[in-house]
Amino acid sequence: MSSKRSKNPALPVLDDAFRLASVKDAEESTRDLAARLATTELRRVSHPGRVTWEPIDQAEPVPVPPTVVDGDGDLWLRDRVTGTWTMPEFNPKEFPARCGEVLTWNELACEYGPLTALADDRRIGGGRR
Repeated sequence: MSSKRSKNPALPVLDDAFRLASVKDAEESTRDLAARLATTELRRVSHPGRVTWEPIDQAEPVPVPPTVVDGDGDLWLRDRVTGTWTMPEFNPKEFPARCGEVLTWNELACEYGPLTALADDRRIGGGRR
């Protein structure tokens, strides 16, 4: 995906994590997961008021946030009726086709995590922070 840092300039993204020595030193087969986990920690440290879920957090949070920012800094919205997630700014010229699909929380977290609540509110989503 493409980084949209201008939308959340202070929120760390995957590109930031890929520059870390710990991620660069990880085996190639595990580097993507290492970057996603590092991004999770960077976000938790830099934005302690926001809830951030790891890419391995598969349980949908309760309450579910209405919006989240993925690992690249892109916004996803939850449909309150279906409970599924969509990327409102999807453009097939900029993003992989999968970003234009309707995803479940599990799919979104696994494929595009970490996910961070857009609002600064530790009560959103409870559980892991």
